[in-house]
Amino acid sequence: MAPETPVSPWKRARPDVGADAAARILREHWGIEGELRELGSNQDRNYLVTEADGRRRVLKIDNAATTRAEVEAQHFAVEALLAAGVVVPRPSEALAGGGIVEVDGHLARLQEFIDGGTLAMRPEFGETEARALGEVAGQVVAALADVEHPGFDRTTQWDLRNAGDVVADLLDGIGDDARRRRVKSETKSALRAIAAVADELPVQPVHGDLTDDNAVRTGAASLGVIDLGDLGLGWRVAELAVAIASVLQRTGSLALAAACVDEFGRHAKLADAELAALWPLVRLRGAALVASGWTQVALDRDNEYARERMESEWRALEVAAGVDDELAEAVFRTTLGRPHRPGLEYAKLADGLGRKSVVELSPDADVFDHGGWLHRGTADDALLERLDRRAVAATRWGEHRLDRTPAPCPTAPANCALFIDVVAAGPLEVHAPFDARVEAHGDDALDLVDGPVRLRLSGLRSVAGLTAEAGEVVGTARRSTDGTSRIRVQWIAGASGAEIEWTSVVDKPALASLRPDPSRLLGLKPAPSTVRRTRTERRRRDTALGKASERYWESPPLIVRGWGQYLIDDEARPLLDLVNNVTAIGHSHPRLEKAAAYQLRTLNTNSRFLYPEYADYVERLVERANRAWPGGFDVAVPVNSGSEAVDLALRMAQVFTGRRDVVVPREAYHGWTHASDAVSTSAFDNPSAAASRPDWVHLVDAPNAYRGPHRGDGAGERYLADARERLAELDAAGTPVGGFICETVLGNAGGVIPPKGWLRGVYEAVRERGGVAIADEVQVGLGRLGSHYWGAELAGARPDIIAVAKAAGNAFPVGAVITRREILDALADEGMFFSSAAGTPLSAAVGSTVLDVIDDERLQARAKRVGKHFAKRMRELQRYHDWIGEVHGTGLYQGVELVRDRESLEPATAETARLCERMLAHGMIVQPASERQNVLKFKPPMTITEEDVDAFAEALDIELTRLTSER
Repeated sequence: MAPETPVSPWKRARPDVGADAAARILREHWGIEGELRELGSNQDRNYLVTEADGRRRVLKIDNAATTRAEVEAQHFAVEALLAAGVVVPRPSEALAGGGIVEVDGHLARLQEFIDGGTLAMRPEFGETEARALGEVAGQVVAALADVEHPGFDRTTQWDLRNAGDVVADLLDGIGDDARRRRVKSETKSALRAIAAVADELPVQPVHGDLTDDNAVRTGAASLGVIDLGDLGLGWRVAELAVAIASVLQRTGSLALAAACVDEFGRHAKLADAELAALWPLVRLRGAALVASGWTQVALDRDNEYARERMESEWRALEVAAGVDDELAEAVFRTTLGRPHRPGLEYAKLADGLGRKSVVELSPDADVFDHGGWLHRGTADDALLERLDRRAVAATRWGEHRLDRTPAPCPTAPANCALFIDVVAAGPLEVHAPFDARVEAHGDDALDLVDGPVRLRLSGLRSVAGLTAEAGEVVGTARRSTDGTSRIRVQWIAGASGAEIEWTSVVDKPALASLRPDPSRLLGLKPAPSTVRRTRTERRRRDTALGKASERYWESPPLIVRGWGQYLIDDEARPLLDLVNNVTAIGHSHPRLEKAAAYQLRTLNTNSRFLYPEYADYVERLVERANRAWPGGFDVAVPVNSGSEAVDLALRMAQVFTGRRDVVVPREAYHGWTHASDAVSTSAFDNPSAAASRPDWVHLVDAPNAYRGPHRGDGAGERYLADARERLAELDAAGTPVGGFICETVLGNAGGVIPPKGWLRGVYEAVRERGGVAIADEVQVGLGRLGSHYWGAELAGARPDIIAVAKAAGNAFPVGAVITRREILDALADEGMFFSSAAGTPLSAAVGSTVLDVIDDERLQARAKRVGKHFAKRMRELQRYHDWIGEVHGTGLYQGVELVRDRESLEPATAETARLCERMLAHGMIVQPASERQNVLKFKPPMTITEEDVDAFAEALDIELTRLTSER
């Protein structure tokens, strides 16, 4: 292979190194074999290497123009970045030592492969991604600021200090006349703007190509960096310009570019000169990309990587060219908390207006408590309440208003304010915050214009002339019938003067570019970014629990409020909660809040003290059990969770019978304590269950008549026969059963109801042998099934011990074990039972209130009615969508099993996961269940309505149709 002979320093084709040659390089220099797949690059060759053990690395073969000193500098930078906490690929040492080898005039190195996928691979690109890219760009320049190496001083095509020469040299290669002229004019204009401040721009080592192609997701909200091939000295701010150009390629949004700047600025404080040069540099980057793209495709017609990016690169230039440099600078400056021009100091828009004037109207604000968000006008009430304490009140730009959001909410609501309201209790004189030209806008509005800033004040009687100095009165706000005065303030960017006051999350990147945040112009603190807050919380959660933390969705929303059957995220969108059987009586129930607050105010202590709440709760539990099985139960022992309830139930059974052996169905989950985990046979929840199962746990088949070993009519009898046979085997082995435990409805299977007669028959067979039957009612008990209060009751079976939790505390840590006195007394003979927090006055009061609300609000009857409607709607969908294999369960504990084929019952696992992610966009919280993760679980708060079910069915219909189109 001969090195390339470039016509110019910018015209470099990729090395002519095919997969076979690359494999030879790997064998000879690193001693490894593997499957190779080429990755994209403009001027180098990159191969993904997958070794036999699954390890993945990247073989990089540099362009012949790359020197050893430059590659050594890249490895030097890797160490600096790693030391600063930036995730970058480490080089692998070659057989001869060192990380660099020379092959036929090219340098080659083998590097780690960072899992996670690049931002370019993500179909969506929004504020989360823009902020992440800006953040990692800032982290990189901060880490490299003081790093020195002779290999950094190089001449590269992507150093924006050379961009003028690059474009001039490659301009004739642009095959489209109009685009060639545009590239030439934008380059000339950008260079002129940059020249005015170039001497003031800091120079340091930069990555040089930090785009969505070279940023890899490494965690919930973090990015790693790959491909340091363009690393070298350059303007520090150019690193940010490159990132912004990438944002524009994906979104075309000035608002998202500002978000990128915001995050970058947290790691590297930008000088005024850098902010002045930033947008011209973005334009220059776009011009260089377009010119280089055309040239690269002409040099290397097989380079699909370069060809695929040509249109998005043109988009970046077009968008950047369409935004005035001064406007972009003003937006970026105010984003960073600075005046829109250097040296400005703002006057107050109104006397008394300041940071303490701001009224909190975010979705977790107190004003929306107790369902207050369901009433339009709640925000106005909050403003008036603030006026009782202050002369002036103000709202926030960019705040998502919960009182503008319907429920259910199948599409992203237009609830984000692109304005600030300023309200006064009496007359309100309005002052110009900066020197401005004054322009009338309609009958009751005027614009204050200062270059790129057009501040529109609506609701104003103007007294101003053609100009106004900072602090000068420009008008008086109109009075309302209630005596208050109000003006609305907007920053109008660009030529569009159309009314744009509210936007949705979906449209915000575009519309916020036209109506930027005027908070800084008014001396107000901007509303916190919901995206930044969510990213922060995801990182905190990952740090707290790491991989041991299970959570819903790849990119979960931040939940800040609950009400009834809805969970509300920090963008004020109500999400219909279809999975929370924990909150049986609904989120934030007022009676529960009142009971808990009262108990905390009066008494909360450990359960060894004498107080009435403990016995109140125990009596209620026993009474509910005896409704189903009169006289069958005497006592209940409060605990803190379902795991503890199962653990204690198993201990009771073993102590009472004097036997340790327990029988449990396969595919079950019962908890995380030592004993409850031992009887958790689910391979999904515990992949090592089979290897770690103690010898006292014995299995029978899960009685699933849909996809188990016995199906259809008569399945119950066959499963029962198998269970009896297993019990007989234990007898013969001298290890007779002490206890049998089972979810009375197979929750881990997705709501499968055991076949008729099975549970009753197994209970009887166990008792015949002197064992006891434990009903795990943690998921389905307390009325959720609608037709029956307990799952065992539904099966016509009588348990000896009942374990309850989840709904028992409505997400407060409350559980209990209900049983007969003789069983509890046997436990007492072994030693006293005590739990510090279980049965405390607070826990007992919460538990009693939940039981009372279920009865008083007739939630069991609602479960029956709404559950019947749900089953009907799902059966209707089943007729049109063959994805639905079966609908399991009853009441408000059901499961919709999705299959790829109704004959083979092949689980639609991947499709179910995809559907759950997509349903979130419809405002629906639904998650998969079962070993195969192919059942949509339906176990909502028992406050759910038929209208909610209809909204879910409509969204599910849409997404099942979409899945069919993707087959």
